[in-house]
Amino acid sequence: MDPTLQSAAQSPPAPGAPVHPGEAGDGGPVDPGREPPKERTGHRRPDPTGQPRRRWTLRARLIALVVATAAVALVAVDIVVPLVVRSESINSKDVTLAAANSQARQGLTANDLPPAMLNDDSGLKGEVGWSFVTLGGVSRVLLAPASDEGANPDMSSGAWLYEPSTVGSASNTDRRYRALGFSGVTYNQQPGYLVAWIPMSDLDEQLRRLVLAELLITAGLLVLLGATAGLVIRRELRPLESIASAADAIARGDLTRRVRESDPSTEIGRLGYAFNDMLDGISSLLDERRRNEDKLRRFIADASHELRTPVAAVRGYTDLYRAGALPDESSVDRAMERMGFESRRMGALVDDLLTLIQADAEHAVGHELVDLNVLLTGVVDDAAVIDPARTWRLISGNQPVDVVGDRLRLHQVFANLLSNIRTHTPEGTTATTSVLPGSGEIAVSVSDNGPGVSDDDLDRLFDRFYRVDPSRSRERGGTGLGLSIVAAIVRGHGGRIAASHAPGGGLTITVVLPRASGTAAVRATPLAVAEDDPRTVG
Repeated sequence: MDPTLQSAAQSPPAPGAPVHPGEAGDGGPVDPGREPPKERTGHRRPDPTGQPRRRWTLRARLIALVVATAAVALVAVDIVVPLVVRSESINSKDVTLAAANSQARQGLTANDLPPAMLNDDSGLKGEVGWSFVTLGGVSRVLLAPASDEGANPDMSSGAWLYEPSTVGSASNTDRRYRALGFSGVTYNQQPGYLVAWIPMSDLDEQLRRLVLAELLITAGLLVLLGATAGLVIRRELRPLESIASAADAIARGDLTRRVRESDPSTEIGRLGYAFNDMLDGISSLLDERRRNEDKLRRFIADASHELRTPVAAVRGYTDLYRAGALPDESSVDRAMERMGFESRRMGALVDDLLTLIQADAEHAVGHELVDLNVLLTGVVDDAAVIDPARTWRLISGNQPVDVVGDRLRLHQVFANLLSNIRTHTPEGTTATTSVLPGSGEIAVSVSDNGPGVSDDDLDRLFDRFYRVDPSRSRERGGTGLGLSIVAAIVRGHGGRIAASHAPGGGLTITVVLPRASGTAAVRATPLAVAEDDPRTVG
């Protein structure tokens, strides 16, 4: 079936057009025995290798353009050259006729033409023929040239008088002559005209040979030029064919396909490099998108798994209460206690998820000036009050170390890091928080001398719902989102975070934040006098 007809058959009917039974239309009945047409999800171009080409390829168009341009130029030359040769040959014959007429005038005796003059004394008698034309128009050949002894020019037109002219033949229509004559001549006591003429058969033959040679040379040059242009264009366009093949393969799903890179100094070479760079960028984006999708799937699966446990626990205790399986008051209190715990844990998990989502959002970052020395002093003091069983140290300078951000979020970052130490290290552990200011960045390291983590766990510490010890109880281990929240907040502030092994054993987490600069680093100074002070009234 023709693709055009098939497309027309599959297209919906025009508004207002009747829908006949058996046709798939808007609201029209459909033949129950006929399979309904498949829904078109989008326009798909036909495979270029499976469809006949209806237009010339670029290579064919370039070859045709080169050959056509050369053909026009050669045809112009083929036309101009014969015309120039003919004009020069006619001018040469006219000069010869003028010289013959001048010599004939000098040989006349009282305007009487002696026949012996043409037979013996004329030096041009081998090339020029002579005719006498009476006043009545009767012409007679007096002397024929050696190349055409049977010539009989037709002198009836009279255009040859005093001006060279081309005349025909009285006996052969294929022959032509160039003639020039003058008057005042008497021959055998008859007044008339003496006409000198030259056959043009040699010129016609010369032009025929020239035109034939031009046609053969033109045809040969066009064939040679077409073959050479085809080879050169094919070689130069081979990178484009490679790009087209790669594009077809990519359209079929092969995203690893690349083109062979050629000379980058040429346009096609630069196109190949740009094409490969574009494919690398697209592949990177697709890989990142695939990783993000996988991460999102794992996140949703982990969140569902984490929420399933407290929901199942609450549902189980509720079912036990409804079934009367809690006979005494102590069992009911125990069930209510566990339900409260699971509800609080589920609420904490939901709060962590909301915090993580807000930390990922760009607009969640504030724009206030925060002194990390002051902030970390409060965080370490809070940790020491909460857990006096561990040693909490802060190493910082006396000068302000300012960053621009959200004070509450930054407090949450370092509070979570210290809480992570409190949760996963034994009592007696020493936790050290160090501030290392630089010219453009500020590094804050939080380290401990606890048991630390393995190399495999070190790479996944900031993954969501990841726990170093999967068997650890959730009552002690948390939701597994603490370090993920920390990493999201740090990224939201334009910083970076990394985990490494501490030199003496344990774990070190380093947070690097951009230092406040420019007008953002200028602290507001309080006014010496309030604006509403009566002393300021002028």
